[in-house]
Amino acid sequence: MAGFSNGSYRHTLSATAGGGGAAALANPEGRTVYVTACLLNITTKTTAACTIDVGIAANGTTSADDLIDGLDANAAAGVFSNLLNPGSNGKAGQPWGTTEYLTVSEKTGAIAGLVGEVIVEYITV
Repeated sequence: MAGFSNGSYRHTLSATAGGGGAAALANPEGRTVYVTACLLNITTKTTAACTIDVGIAANGTTSADDLIDGLDANAAAGVFSNLLNPGSNGKAGQPWGTTEYLTVSEKTGAIAGLVGEVIVEYITV
């Protein structure tokens, strides 16, 4: 009988500007999966104004905002998710294709000082 299998992925964020600069995660399964939750655990906020986008992109250097759009990374440290903090373009879930990347990117401002991790939960079908 066919069914679902769950997976998760945890990766340390980098305070690096540009598309996929904070994180660029290749699909770990080698087949399309469905992202059910994406969390940013920000333990140290940025040192200046900064917003962050998280989403599924064609490559590791392209910004995407279909999971979290424009999260204020300078407002406070804490745990933020696509379910509670999606912004205007973020969604509750998103397909993650075989050759695609989940990217965490500086949208505006300066990402310097950011410390934390991205945690992704997904299901395979």
